[in-house]
Amino acid sequence: MRRVSIFVFISAIFIIAIFAAGTAFYFYSVGDRYRHSQMMVQRNILFAQNILLRMERSNAPDEIEETALKYGMKWIKERKRGIKLLEGAKLLGRQPTPFGFIDMLEKDGKIYLLINSFGRFILFEDLKFKPYSPKIVWIYFGITALLLLLIYWAIWLKLKPLKSLQRCIRKFGEGELDIHCRIEGSDEIAQVSQAIDEAIDRIRTLINSRNLFVRNIMHELKTPLAKGTLAVQMLPESKQKERLESILVRLDGTINEFGTIEQLNSGRFPIQKRSIMIQDLIDQAIDLAMIDEKKGRYEVAPVRVEVDFKLFSIALKNLIDNAIKYSDNRRFMVVANNKEIVVESRGRKLENPLSYYIRPYTQGTGAVCGLGLGLYIVDIIVKAHGFSFSYEYKKEKNRFIIGF
Repeated sequence: MRRVSIFVFISAIFIIAIFAAGTAFYFYSVGDRYRHSQMMVQRNILFAQNILLRMERSNAPDEIEETALKYGMKWIKERKRGIKLLEGAKLLGRQPTPFGFIDMLEKDGKIYLLINSFGRFILFEDLKFKPYSPKIVWIYFGITALLLLLIYWAIWLKLKPLKSLQRCIRKFGEGELDIHCRIEGSDEIAQVSQAIDEAIDRIRTLINSRNLFVRNIMHELKTPLAKGTLAVQMLPESKQKERLESILVRLDGTINEFGTIEQLNSGRFPIQKRSIMIQDLIDQAIDLAMIDEKKGRYEVAPVRVEVDFKLFSIALKNLIDNAIKYSDNRRFMVVANNKEIVVESRGRKLENPLSYYIRPYTQGTGAVCGLGLGLYIVDIIVKAHGFSFSYEYKKEKNRFIIGF
């Protein structure tokens, strides 16, 4: 599922809210216009009926004019002016009554009322008529939109520290330890940042203690190893001397390998990639494994790969070493091209999936020796290069595949 930023989510909510408010005010404006029109029509009909009733009872002009003034109407008595006003007027509606009918007309933004009572016409101008204006409705909409924007701005300011907290956590995850995520304040975000800052301090302390512990162990191992190497050099030439020298060299290489993997695992080892022939990597891996090159078969294409020479040689060394240890005939085969490197050997199929063996200190029931770190180290190095690491059993052969 695609992740959506909380700021994008809140912005979308407020955009929808403003759009909904605008739609609501628009329909309210339409309804208000209709109500304004209906009220005007009802007032004019009531006035006209009153005038018709008075015309039916008497023809007293004073009574008609007095009634017109009460309703805010102006009686247009001049015939010529009345005819001129009616020319081109727009008929808005006609209302029949028992005493005649009433026409409501509009011209030049003014409303006129023409009353016909049995052939007698009387024309009035509506002095109180005001065209409907939606201005007040849209003023209220503007105020509502402004309030929503102020609320959005306040929420955005309140959540803004989350961005700096996110950047801080990301940097810490990338291995930058000397950072502080504390945000001043007393709200929940500030409390979370303070808790994270305290956790980072504790983790920093643990990492520093672990690094010191590892360095001390390596130093304590290196010192007797150096003394042992010096003592072996003083022995006379013999097979035992050669054997001891190879053991010490292997032990020194293993200690250096552990140090490199520890740095890589903690994110403090810079991977230096460069274009290297695959054959050179395999030759270096065989030298590190201290095995006879003739124990293997090679189908290696003359291609280059972008890798860290030291680290990738260690990964291949562990695969070759495992292939020899767990093969039926103590032999292995390397197939390499521009897509993958495959190290295979004849033997029994793994009892568990590869994910089980790439965990540290994990071994199968048929483990020969070691700490169960071989495939774990291979997996770390391959992932650090952005490659894939997989396993398959085919034609009674275990095949470990590094895909580029």
